[in-house]
Amino acid sequence: MVPCVNLDQVAHLDNFNMVTCGGQATLPIAYAINRAAGGVYTEIVAALASKSAGPGTRANIDEFTETTAKALVDMTGCETGKAIIILNPAEPPIMMTNTIFSQVKNPDVAKITESVNDIVRQVQAYVPGYTLRVPPVIDGDKVTVIVQVEGAGDYLPTYAGNLDIINQAAIAVANKLAPSLRKDKA
Repeated sequence: MVPCVNLDQVAHLDNFNMVTCGGQATLPIAYAINRAAGGVYTEIVAALASKSAGPGTRANIDEFTETTAKALVDMTGCETGKAIIILNPAEPPIMMTNTIFSQVKNPDVAKITESVNDIVRQVQAYVPGYTLRVPPVIDGDKVTVIVQVEGAGDYLPTYAGNLDIINQAAIAVANKLAPSLRKDKA
């Protein structure tokens, strides 16, 4: 699994865009659900510690919701999507917690659970603090999954998982692209 990025734009690094931190955390799960069960609608809620949201995040909340919702449709296979961000001022600060709700065509518990567990392992390869907090809960044609992102605590507090996941995803993409960029210059 490559971090959530439009790889078509990466070829020459023109107009290169990575999706939001909430998208990095939720799109892999939405993709896993939709590949296993056929997504009709997916909605995500990214809840982050208010202390981990800087002025850029605060100034671009509308862009966050629009970009992440568009990525849900473009990158996961669902027909429609919606994204919500919550900046939680709780003390002590909360870990980044992401809820993924999907309405699906074929709610097969075993297939969905296997697909979600596979994706979690793939994301953990580049974001060690990414954990499945609530495994797939299936109620009729609706699936709910909750993931948490704990930061490594190297330079930022552990509650800043939103910053760690976006940085780790960028590093993973850079590592994947580096060999082809070196070939182009040789």
